[in-house]
Amino acid sequence: AQHAFPEGQTALPRPPGRLLDGLGFVLYALNRLVIRTLFELRVEGMENLPRQGPFVVTPNHSSYLDPLVVAAALPPQRLNQVCWAGWTGIMFAGPFSRLLSRATRVFPVDPDHAPGDSLALGKSVLSSGDILVWFPEGRRSRDGSLGAFHPGVGRLLQHGGVPAVPTAILGTFEALPSRRRLPRLRPVRLVFGSPESASDLAARGEGVDPPARIADALRRTVAGLVSRS
Repeated sequence: AQHAFPEGQTALPRPPGRLLDGLGFVLYALNRLVIRTLFELRVEGMENLPRQGPFVVTPNHSSYLDPLVVAAALPPQRLNQVCWAGWTGIMFAGPFSRLLSRATRVFPVDPDHAPGDSLALGKSVLSSGDILVWFPEGRRSRDGSLGAFHPGVGRLLQHGGVPAVPTAILGTFEALPSRRRLPRLRPVRLVFGSPESASDLAARGEGVDPPARIADALRRTVAGLVSRS
């Protein structure tokens, strides 16, 4: 299989096609069944998801289960509008993972070596009118606590002119922390917060420039969702 996203690429490739679309549908359906049944997923705040236009879902990240939980929480009829930022070290490590990534509309994020390319791909998603799931911490939390949000999410929101949906995921660290290989069956919850514009976030946050202030305010909002839940 060819690498779907060559190094230095800053525009999304052609759509997956009928066969890979079908594979993606099956994967999403199986994931929804597993997460909602075995992990007893509870979803709150569905009414906060914008009904039209692009937006960025910005969850906390403490487990490899997190993207699976987000996928199981999103409305099935909208999953064909969703693109995902996925770490190259896992989602693009080999031919099989690249195939799955292509089928489920995952694009590569490499914060250490090509952050500019990752941001450009994210902007391409938003400019095409799609929904983007972006983990602003960049990596899983080692202890379950909420880490700093990188200013890249601020640049995405500022230049994309789209709202963020702050999102809290709870229970995944207890189910599958970084030190475990196999998950424990624990109940998980996901809370979608109210949409936030880049300008409102920048006005509330602290930092050296607008992207940093946006990221800071967004982190505070997600932290509030986590603590209230």
